[in-house]
Amino acid sequence: MIASCLILTAWLGILLLAQRKTFSIALLGFPGLLLHELMHLLVGLILLARPVALNLWPQRQGHEWHFGSVSFTGLNLVNAAPVAYAPLLLLYAAWLFFHHTLLPLYQSEQYGLWALSAYLSACAIFYSPPSSTDLKVAGWSTLFWLTLCGISAWLYLHFQRGLL
Repeated sequence: MIASCLILTAWLGILLLAQRKTFSIALLGFPGLLLHELMHLLVGLILLARPVALNLWPQRQGHEWHFGSVSFTGLNLVNAAPVAYAPLLLLYAAWLFFHHTLLPLYQSEQYGLWALSAYLSACAIFYSPPSSTDLKVAGWSTLFWLTLCGISAWLYLHFQRGLL
């Protein structure tokens, strides 16, 4: 397990260093970018956000590079936050992949596949945080869901104590 943690950390370090060079991260991190955008797309399809375009090609906008996007026509107060935060599900996927693929490959001494699996896990982890654009899209929807959860928790606690 220690060896798998070390190689995963090494790949994350490589991705972090590559982030300084636009072309390097676009090339090296492409599997993570693909997974990030696919998570938006899949959750958007499930929550009826009506995806209309998927772009995986890096585009320059002013002094910044944007590496991918999914466009939707049906985002609303209810589905915007789950669609925007969908890439966070990659953390769970990377954890599952680590335990069910990475560790068994190391134990069976399949080191080439083990290194490749560590790379894919690192890409999933590296690209799991929502982008600044994702956070802007989630804005009011996040407030809606936090308010709904807060009211639900308050009602649950009061029903449990018999106060209502």
